[in-house]
Amino acid sequence: MIFLDSSYIKGLILKNDDYNHFSKRVKPYLKHETKVINTTVLVEVLNSIKQNNYDNDVNELLSCLENLDVYDFLAMKDYEESMKWFNYFGKTINFSDCTIVNSMIKHSITRIVSFDSDFDKIGAFERIH
Repeated sequence: MIFLDSSYIKGLILKNDDYNHFSKRVKPYLKHETKVINTTVLVEVLNSIKQNNYDNDVNELLSCLENLDVYDFLAMKDYEESMKWFNYFGKTINFSDCTIVNSMIKHSITRIVSFDSDFDKIGAFERIH
C-alpha cells in the first residue's frame, strides 16, 4: 500500500504544476500498488484547481479520486488522533499532514508519494519524491 499526497495528485492533473513532470514519471511505477488517499487530500486537490485554472470536468476528477483502492473518510476520532500527532511534532508538521500521518498509521502504510519534506520528519515513513 502507498499513500498519495495531494502534491503528487496535483502534479498529475495540473499541467502548470511544478511537479507535473515528476508525477507523470512516477505514475507507471505505482500501477500495481494499492493506492490510498483520505478526505484531506480530496479537499486540498479540489481547493487547488480554481487557483490553477483546472479546465477539465471536476466531476471526472472527483470520480477518479473516489475510485482509488482505499479512500479513508475521516471521522471525529481521526481528527482527535491527528491533533495528538500535531502536538507530538510540536506543530512543525501542519494539521492536514497530521491527518495523513494518522491515516497511514491506521492502514499500516509506510510509504507516501509526496513532495512535502515534512514527511521526512517521521522516521517510520519512506517518502517517494
